[in-house]
Parts: sequence; structure tokens; C-alpha cells
Amino acid sequence: MTRKISEELKTTASASADLADGVRKRGNVRIDTDKLTEHAVKVLDDRLAKAVEAPIQRVEETLAGLEWRVSKLGTEKLAKVTDRAHEVVSAARRAERRIEQLSTKVTWATVGRICLALIPFSVAFIMLTGMVGGITQMLGLGPLLGWAWDSFAAASAWWAKALIALAALGGCGLFGWLLWWLGKKLYESYRGW
Repeated sequence: MTRKISEELKTTASASADLADGVRKRGNVRIDTDKLTEHAVKVLDDRLAKAVEAPIQRVEETLAGLEWRVSKLGTEKLAKVTDRAHEVVSAARRAERRIEQLSTKVTWATVGRICLALIPFSVAFIMLTGMVGGITQMLGLGPLLGWAWDSFAAASAWWAKALIALAALGGCGLFGWLLWWLGKKLYESYRGW
């Protein structure tokens, strides 16, 4: 029985050795990387083409719609700008015609009439300046303002300076209002000329 087991063990060992030798011979796997790369790239390319095809079509459709909208918007804006340019050109032509009409109407007789119309204003201006000069001399405003300035410079308290400045500016304001009132009266009396 041992012998039988021993023979079976030898047979099994021999079968195992033969099997191991066969596996060793067949177990040596060689991979051709070029063929593997070519096959993997082809499969990956096919899968990517299928996966990207739908989004690319959507992007192309969106871009086509966008291109149409941009073209339409550009056409509308160009039409608006063109209309506005035509309006500006026509307004410039109208202004040019108006200037030509006015330039032909200004003659020496018109200049003379304008000068005649300005005579009352010139007389009023001369009278007003004469009155202002005479009134300031008569009232002694020059020496009064000089005295106010000297007093302002000599005052040491801030409140004294403020009172002097207020009085001097109030007097000048009152005098200015009086001149305005006289000018208004002169304007109303000479207005019909």
C-alpha cells in the first residue's frame, strides 16, 4: 500500500512537473505594445467620437443661432446709425442754408440800424457810469471804504473785525441794489426806443 501510494506520488509529482513545464512554456506572455496602443487608440477614438458627437452638434446649432442673432443685431444697429447720420446731415444742410440766408441779408443798412438801436443802451450806460462815479464821489464811498479797511486792520478782537466787515459789505450791497434799481428804471423808460 505504501508502495502504491509511493507510485501514485511519483506519478503525481511527474504529472505536476510536466504540468509546470507546460505552464512555464505557455506562461511566458509577450505583449506587443504597438499593436496594443493601436487597438486602444482606435477603441478610445470610437468611444470619444460617439460621446462628443451630440454636444458638438448642440454647440454648432447654438453658434449658428448666435451668428444669425448677431448678424441681425448688427444690421439693426447699422440701420439706426445710418438713419441718425442722415438726420444730422440734413440738419447741417438746413443750418448751412439758414446761415447763407442770414449772411446775404446783413447789409450796411442793417449794420446801421443795429448801431442806431444800440444808441439808447450806450447813453444809458454812459449815464449810469457817470452817476455811479458822481454818487461815489459825492457820498465819499472811496474814503469810507478806506476808513473801514484801516479800522478792520487795527481791530484786535475777532468780533470787532466781523462787525466792521459786515457793515462795509452791507453798505456796498445797499449801494449795488440802488444801482440795480436805477438801471431797471432807466431800462423801463428807454425800452420803447
